[in-house]
Amino acid sequence: MFDAFSTIAYALAAGSIGFALVLALTSPGRRRDQIVFFSIALLALLVHVLGQLLVISGIYRYAPHLVGADLSIKMALGPAVYFYTRALISAQKPGFGGLDWLAFLGPVLVILVSLPFAGLSAAEKLALVDPATRNPDHYRIAVFTCTASLFLFVSFTAAYLVAALRLQMRHRRVMMNQFANIERKSLDWLRAILYIFAGAWLFFTLKQALWLSGHSLPAFNIALASIESLAIAAFAFLGLRQPELLFDQASNTPTAKRRPILTDERMARTAAKLRGALNTDRLFADSDLSLRKLSDKTGVTKNHISETLSQHLGMNFFDFVNGHRAAEAKRLLADTEMSVLDVSLEVGFNSRSTFNAAFKKRVGLPPSAYREQAKADRQSTAADPANQILTASE
Repeated sequence: MFDAFSTIAYALAAGSIGFALVLALTSPGRRRDQIVFFSIALLALLVHVLGQLLVISGIYRYAPHLVGADLSIKMALGPAVYFYTRALISAQKPGFGGLDWLAFLGPVLVILVSLPFAGLSAAEKLALVDPATRNPDHYRIAVFTCTASLFLFVSFTAAYLVAALRLQMRHRRVMMNQFANIERKSLDWLRAILYIFAGAWLFFTLKQALWLSGHSLPAFNIALASIESLAIAAFAFLGLRQPELLFDQASNTPTAKRRPILTDERMARTAAKLRGALNTDRLFADSDLSLRKLSDKTGVTKNHISETLSQHLGMNFFDFVNGHRAAEAKRLLADTEMSVLDVSLEVGFNSRSTFNAAFKKRVGLPPSAYREQAKADRQSTAADPANQILTASE
């Protein structure tokens, strides 16, 4: 029963990968390097899933030579995810060279450690399943191959996942320097998927360790199959929906680490001009507001705006604009009966969830809680006798 559940989960994952591959390879208008690395990541996941199905379903009895054939191929998963991330955040197709060639090191090492096991005959491999028929020397070879391959997979993939996460976090900071709304630009979905993959492969490591020690926990195996299948489906779906990112490559250099080129007085005047543009012209309500748009509206260069924000105000463009949005949202929540969703759209946010997170970060309360507090404060003020006397005298 437990194996049947895991088999179904992995079969569904294989189906979702195949469907995503067809869509990725036939979708027009996407950069070739993004499609290539996304497809390689999907193929590596597919090979991993098929390797699990081979063992769980018992098909290995009919094709014992396929056991372990997936080890070297799925080593491409970490590098593929890293290069896919790099392709997504690059305005132009990045070249391949230098340390990029290390991506081939993992598969080569796994092939080398797998050679002794690959040299066993089909009968010798099948004999390893039953303790009564297994050859001790052959079993030691199988354990060594499994242990070494697992260590290489975990360490190699972890290194590339960390590198991909660092790329995503750096890219997010770049987006916050250029845009007021970054939901479709920050690749936060990819960061979440990478964390889930990391957790799933930690589970996978524990599962293999239990197997090497002669133990197996069915519930543990089901949990692993479920987590992996859901993560794979999410990666395939969100990867297909991810549009090509358009941003100003010239604004990628953080101004916080540059020597200031504006005087404090000049930055103070620029800050006042920016605040005036956001408040008087209500530019913050533009959901597509960007650094370039603000520069065009105010006549201040993008570099001068970025330097003023980082050096004089100590914040990025994202926080600067959303601070003004939160201030206006506070007024609307306290003085009107507009719904929270309508307030979020009115002040320039694209979704209620984004608005809730940004508002709570700046005010300390969720929008609904702030409205309740403002309502309670008004009632308390109205009930205060001193205020009633003061109001009557006026």
